[in-house]
Amino acid sequence: MVSENQLIDKKFYETLVSEEQASYAIQVLGEAYLEEQKNEVPELGEIRYSQGELYYHFKDYEAAIFKWESISSELRPWARKNSADAYYQLGMLSTAEDLYKSIEAESLVLRAEVALQLFSLYIEEARFDLASRTIKDVVDFHPDYPNVTEVARSFFEDQRDWNSAIDLAANEGIRTGVLSWFDVLQGYVDYGYTAALQPEYFVPVLETLHAEDSQRFEKLVLSLWGIYEKQPSYFTWLNTINAFFMKAEIDKRNTWYGIVKTYKDTYISLLDGSHFIKELEEIIPNTLTNWLKLTDKNSSLFASTAVLAWNEIFRGSLDALVVQEAETMHRGASVHHESFTESVELYQTIIRWAEQLELQVGEKSKWMVNQLMDRSARTLLIAGMDPLGSALVVNGLSGEAVISEGSAAFITVSDSRQPEINQISNGGILPLPDLEAIEESSNYRESIFEVKFPSLLLEEQALTFVNTPGLTGSAAVRNEFYTLTHMADGLLVTLDAQSPFTERERELVLDVRKRTPHLPIHFVLTNLEKIFNEHDAIRILEDTADRIHDYIPEAELFAYSSQHHQGDAASFIWRNFSGDHLPVDRTGNMLFYIRKTLAALLEKRIEMENQHVESIRWNEEMVIKLNGAIHQVTDQETENVRSITKAYKLLKDDVRNDLTGRIPDLLRDCASLLKEDSDFRRIHILLNEEMNVRIQDYVKNRVLPKFHVSLQDWINESKEDFNQSQLLLNEMAEGFNTLYGDERIELACDYRVLDDWSRDAERMTSMVQVDDMNILMRHTPSQLLLKGAGKLFGGITQNKGTLYNQYKKYLETMDYDDVASTVAAKFLSQFVLFEKSLERDIAMFFRHPYNVLNQHTEQCQIEISDSQSALDRMRELPELYRDPITLFKIRLRQYEMIQDSRK
Repeated sequence: MVSENQLIDKKFYETLVSEEQASYAIQVLGEAYLEEQKNEVPELGEIRYSQGELYYHFKDYEAAIFKWESISSELRPWARKNSADAYYQLGMLSTAEDLYKSIEAESLVLRAEVALQLFSLYIEEARFDLASRTIKDVVDFHPDYPNVTEVARSFFEDQRDWNSAIDLAANEGIRTGVLSWFDVLQGYVDYGYTAALQPEYFVPVLETLHAEDSQRFEKLVLSLWGIYEKQPSYFTWLNTINAFFMKAEIDKRNTWYGIVKTYKDTYISLLDGSHFIKELEEIIPNTLTNWLKLTDKNSSLFASTAVLAWNEIFRGSLDALVVQEAETMHRGASVHHESFTESVELYQTIIRWAEQLELQVGEKSKWMVNQLMDRSARTLLIAGMDPLGSALVVNGLSGEAVISEGSAAFITVSDSRQPEINQISNGGILPLPDLEAIEESSNYRESIFEVKFPSLLLEEQALTFVNTPGLTGSAAVRNEFYTLTHMADGLLVTLDAQSPFTERERELVLDVRKRTPHLPIHFVLTNLEKIFNEHDAIRILEDTADRIHDYIPEAELFAYSSQHHQGDAASFIWRNFSGDHLPVDRTGNMLFYIRKTLAALLEKRIEMENQHVESIRWNEEMVIKLNGAIHQVTDQETENVRSITKAYKLLKDDVRNDLTGRIPDLLRDCASLLKEDSDFRRIHILLNEEMNVRIQDYVKNRVLPKFHVSLQDWINESKEDFNQSQLLLNEMAEGFNTLYGDERIELACDYRVLDDWSRDAERMTSMVQVDDMNILMRHTPSQLLLKGAGKLFGGITQNKGTLYNQYKKYLETMDYDDVASTVAAKFLSQFVLFEKSLERDIAMFFRHPYNVLNQHTEQCQIEISDSQSALDRMRELPELYRDPITLFKIRLRQYEMIQDSRK
């Protein structure tokens, strides 16, 4: 029987030639050919096919093709394939390709061989798309053909065709169950090549791998989780993996620590305030169900409390059997040891969320939490009904007179290399220069004062003292004290030996014990030196200790006096408040501050909404006031333009009237210059010159000085007008600044306008020049007649008298109004230009107030718009604030359940 391998390797001839004949196989086949021809119906196909194989091996490809072309038996498909191979070897790739494509065969092996040859041909011709399509076709119809999947994988990787490579690895892993294919796929996932694929793609892979190898299954799940966590399809992945685990049969012997931890991290990240409840209402229940299903005993407390906390808020969203299982698991769970760290992370998450939404958490509250987070230090709260007692103890133990007698402030005392004093309020942290500044502070009742200085005792014991004012005071002081008990690692209550452990002190201590059950409470008895009888002092000490033990059996009482050695008190502190014996539940205290912070944020959200409403109202009122002010400035400007320009016009008209009224008289007076013996042939020239001289003289010596003085008076009067306007604007600015609460608006006008006017007045009154005019040399009929007569008769003596009389009469009766008007027009030309600029200059005077008022109006409009947008956003999306706080409360409730389990 012929094997397909013989056909593939072109060794079919071995069926006709024995091993002994192999060395002269061509001769053997030739002889067989001749022998077969002798038959009546010769069967030459197998011989020719074998001859073609031998020619091919001897690289006589043309002879091989000749032999194979004549094959018509069942070997014909293989012969055609071999012929195509020969054409391939001859470099006739197009012919080879056509021949390969023409082969039709039922044999999968032959189809695979033909396809692989085409695949190689396409690669050689760099026709990679066809090569890819061809190798995919082979994998599709004959994936078990030797090395075909490895060839395909190598090709896809070389071409960086990762989608095809991923499909190959996934499909082969599912088809064969061979784990190496899953390892290949794992590598693609780790390199990020699968990031663009939808999570549903991997479900069949996970189903197969879950059944084959649990460790590889977990590794692939964690890698996919890490990839999709950074993708927009993250929620699709969570739904996909949750659906998988909901259906999967879980072998409890498989402990998937990585998946369980990832479920925990996912749960925490989903409840970090960045998602709405609507987005989570389907994902979280399934996430919790699967987490609980997969968890082991060591992590069961966190998973079960997460289920129970969610169910408290969203009842009915979880299957009743799941809740029941969580309750059972909760009762038998191991103690969770990361509670404090996780509580701190929750607090920090809340703070980050609040800052993103511009919800301010009080600085004092954050400072208290920071004190609590410092696990290397301990905080001792020292309090009593009498502030003198606590001040005495703090000053004595710290070695410095830090607390003044009767101080009503909360003061912390701690060690530091550099002395430092800070006032800590919800508004921020303010450095203070000295201790006296504490009592002088305006809001010391709402503050905590932090005093740091070098102290050996505080350094050695890593202690911070918190001194409280007398607790007989206001409810606000007591509430602050109760808040501080959650920050403290211990409470030291000071008692007065003259009236120790009164009813009020007992009630205070029991109230503290109820609020903070784990807080160590001890007592110090002061003023014992005032008991002069030693026997009475011992009796008071013992009696007080007995009464204390009736309520707090573990408490110790220390008799403190200013004469005591500091070491005795330090030993008492160390013995009772050392870290080795400190049962204080810092996690519980952290949860207290988280709950307090969430309550404050809810109030802050309401406060923000009210602030936006008030901002809109206030700014709208300010816009009205500012617009009114702008109208007032406009009115002032208009009035100043009217009054100042009117005064200037009157001034200018006075000058014009002076010139037009006086110049004609000056010119007529020139008739007195005529004499009977004057040279009438030139008299008109001389008179014209004199007339111009008299005009220039009058303008220079009479008009200009008077005009200069008038201009200065006008400038001074304008200044008074401006001053009145500035006074009004100052009052306006003062009113606005009262409304703003600071010196925000200054409506200073630009008085440089007056300086410009003064310079212009000096320039115009010092540089006026009226050009000479042809007064008597114009060509009017009368002038022509006189000039002609003068030239004609000027030399005849008997005619001079007549000319004299005619000239004089003419000069005295001549109309000089046009000359005067021309002089006035020339004289006032630059003053007219100046007048035209007055309105612009006055506008410049008011420009700054206009700009300031307009800028504040625009700013008010911006604040109105911003506040309205924020208000609309708050009202349209109440879940923007409500949902994160609800989710934070769920996590808080979970941590409280964990905390209760520890008890």
